[in-house]
Amino acid sequence: MRILKNLGQALRGLQLNKANTFLMTLGIMIGIASLTVIVAIGEGTKSKVLNRIANMGFGPESFSVYSGAGRLFFGRNRNITSMTLQDVDDIRAMPGVAIVVPRQRKRMRIINKKEFTTTRVYGVSPEWQPARQWRVVDGEFFNDMDMDRKRKVIVLGNTPAQKIFGEMDPLGKKIRVGQVFFEVIGLLETKGLTESGYDPDDRALIPLTTAMSRLFRQTHLHSIKVVSTNSEAVRETMEGVTQVLRRNHGLSPLADDDFRFVTPEGIMQWVTESEQALNRMLLLISTVSLLVGGVVIMNILLVSIRERIREIGVRRCFGARRADITQQFLFESVLVSLLGGVMGSSLGWILSSSLNHFNLLPAKITWDPFVLAFGFSMIVGLVFGIHPARKAASLSPDETIR
Repeated sequence: MRILKNLGQALRGLQLNKANTFLMTLGIMIGIASLTVIVAIGEGTKSKVLNRIANMGFGPESFSVYSGAGRLFFGRNRNITSMTLQDVDDIRAMPGVAIVVPRQRKRMRIINKKEFTTTRVYGVSPEWQPARQWRVVDGEFFNDMDMDRKRKVIVLGNTPAQKIFGEMDPLGKKIRVGQVFFEVIGLLETKGLTESGYDPDDRALIPLTTAMSRLFRQTHLHSIKVVSTNSEAVRETMEGVTQVLRRNHGLSPLADDDFRFVTPEGIMQWVTESEQALNRMLLLISTVSLLVGGVVIMNILLVSIRERIREIGVRRCFGARRADITQQFLFESVLVSLLGGVMGSSLGWILSSSLNHFNLLPAKITWDPFVLAFGFSMIVGLVFGIHPARKAASLSPDETIR
């Protein structure tokens, strides 16, 4: 009964001091709102990256092998001429391998009359399309006959097609890649920019044999894409590919690999690390906001105690114990924090929905930020309400009445 009575006194005190209640709530509300939005943006970004990886053909059953050692995204790599078509044949003969796509790549200028642009030109085999699950929306992809005859045909991504043809139909037109003329036979579907600003549509594809003999004039490969029969066989297949490549390249047991693997999990990990670094900074800002809100609650409660000193004295004279006064002001602190948490969560939900609705930032609303908001609000209310509550309880009844 005493607890309920003290809770009622706390609610009454907050109602009678609306200005103080609003000021105490404001700091917590801002901190919780920012925390909610940050968590929603983090979840939305992660979900969008996963969808993008799947949409780009990086399924869980696939991986790529790149020439050269080191990390994929930073710096130049040594031994970039390590992989050949012999490696492709040996990998294709392995059990558990469904598709193998050898690739060459070079950034080159493509020209259509007076219009030109620079794009990534890939020499690939016809298996590239089913391996990447990338549709041709107009025209067709090159086939095995084009590979055997080393035909000068090209399939364009949306970005170079728009830059050099505009609204014109590029099918059947001749374009110059470097010093070699190619016929446009197909257009790839548009994928759109990724979250990091990478443009997957900025590419052009030609038969690998044509690239080797007529354009790039090189026999080594940039990379090999491997699709396993199922996702459970990926790890075992990667170990088998490692053995094949080390054997073919004559590497001693003590020598480092002259190739590197790239998996969807690896790409996701790299993106997640970058995202987490930003999220840590934003969470730190949110935590500082909550701490500032807690300090505001403590200071306003201390001021409120001076204003309500007669109320405290009357309660003490009519039998209220020190514990009752402590509970009352602790309840006020916690209730204000919870109110700020509810209002902050609501504001965060509105902001997250708006970001998602207007495509400003990817945001995915989950229960996690609301649970965090409740927990943080309780902790802030308790921690920063203890000192004012104890100070109110330590006041002498005689002095307060006087």
